[in-house]
Amino acid sequence: MHYRRFVYRISAALLAFTVILTSRQFCPAQSWPSGGPTQPIHPERPSHVSRPPSWPGGEGEYAPRTPPEEMDRRPKNNLQPCPGARMIARVGSEAIFESEIIGDVNQLIEKHKDKIPAGQLEAQRELLIQQKLKGYIESKLILLDAKRTIPAEGWTRVQEQLEKEFEERQLEKMIESAGVSNRHELDRKLRSFGTSLEQEKRSFCDRVLAQQWIQQQIKRDEEITIDRMIGYYHEHIEEYTHPARARWEELMVGFADHPSKEAARDALARLGNQVLLGGMPFAEAAKRGSDGPTASEGGVRSWTTKGSLVCKELEKALFSLPIGQLSPIIEGPAGWHIVRVIEREEQRVTPFRDAQVEIREKINRRRMEKQFKEYMAKLEAQTPVWTIFDEADNRTMISRRPGQIN
Repeated sequence: MHYRRFVYRISAALLAFTVILTSRQFCPAQSWPSGGPTQPIHPERPSHVSRPPSWPGGEGEYAPRTPPEEMDRRPKNNLQPCPGARMIARVGSEAIFESEIIGDVNQLIEKHKDKIPAGQLEAQRELLIQQKLKGYIESKLILLDAKRTIPAEGWTRVQEQLEKEFEERQLEKMIESAGVSNRHELDRKLRSFGTSLEQEKRSFCDRVLAQQWIQQQIKRDEEITIDRMIGYYHEHIEEYTHPARARWEELMVGFADHPSKEAARDALARLGNQVLLGGMPFAEAAKRGSDGPTASEGGVRSWTTKGSLVCKELEKALFSLPIGQLSPIIEGPAGWHIVRVIEREEQRVTPFRDAQVEIREKINRRRMEKQFKEYMAKLEAQTPVWTIFDEADNRTMISRRPGQIN
């Protein structure tokens, strides 16, 4: 009865309101001649109408509808979207907003801004967002799968534990890494990059929960037999074969700095004789007169693998000369060379007994990677994913449900 009485009163008030508006707007004071109007008579523009104090909402005024001809004169809406409010992806029913990613992106840009041309900052920012988005999509897919399995009360309990972990451990590390004194300074610094402490806490909880859920989906205790490890060893023997290599030092005189090849050769011969006959240290001779790429460091070259040099005569000397002996003058593509081998290792193969621990780890890692790919493929087949970077008017699905029409 109370509900019906309330509805009746509301209906009566609305009816009275309509009658007042109609009488005020469409009943002009002038009367028409008996023959009817010869010119169309437009009703006067309605004035504001007072509302009785007894009506719901109390006393007030009714503002009449704006005529169409005045619509264009109304102020334009100059509101701008909030920073980070752009939705950049949707994973099933879950949205991913730019604010979830932009903090990491802006910190990367700030770190490397000296290497990015000013005119390319925005393009680089958009590229980094696109690159990082893949990981966020994978995380959302995993979290959705976890939500389908974990009861609501269990989910709440897990979230509380992760938030506690963030406050007790992760927060202190973030404060130290950011070079600030407390959480308020950290939050202020994070906001300067487009994120916040609260956003970073949510990202931490999501990331850790996704990692823990993945660990439960992947089998880690499957036995790896000795026969399987031996088979892997023989199938990938090149991974355990180490070619011969040498570490050496060089005196080099280029053709371009002398009027002829003979003049360049004579300059190198004089330099070599200062080492061989004059007793000058090799490194000093290199610093004084060599044109080689490491002359300023004494002419020392790093480990060189057999088969990696363009000049075969030079490589032949490196792998045949006695260690510590100066080579004869050798012609190369750009100049003359004198080399001396500091140390050398012959080709060798790591025996299986020394490689089996590494082999076990590789087999296990590859198996887990395969399980992860299969698990993610299953999730992608179950859940539609859209991003702003998709083609076809930004409406293409990265993954579709089984039987969905393209």
